[in-house]
Amino acid sequence: MSPLKTVEDYFAALNAEDWDLMASVLHPELRLIPSGSRPRTGADKAIAMFQKIFERFPVHRDTPTRFLEADNTVVVEISFSGATAEGTEVAFDAVDIFDFDDGRIRRLSQWFDTAALAAALEG
Repeated sequence: MSPLKTVEDYFAALNAEDWDLMASVLHPELRLIPSGSRPRTGADKAIAMFQKIFERFPVHRDTPTRFLEADNTVVVEISFSGATAEGTEVAFDAVDIFDFDDGRIRRLSQWFDTAALAAALEG
């Protein structure tokens, strides 16, 4: 599978909370570097982090808006929209950088303005 198709499957899995599909695109030794949080190593730890985030944001949609592909790296601009369990709506732009090993996502760094998100959640 091409890196671009793998990234498309990643977003499909994320938006549908399809953890089996997510596990199929993540390398077992994935290195996840999320904005505003500690890095995680292992696909299982990344999936656990996503599940915890979606407890707080049961309404969520990551919409990729631009893809840049070079060798084994794909950079994606994203528009996130969602709502917290309490009904607070949030929206922000982000950038994810995917690196591949053996057809699966081996490293993922996520970038967005965590201070702006915190301010939006505080009201």
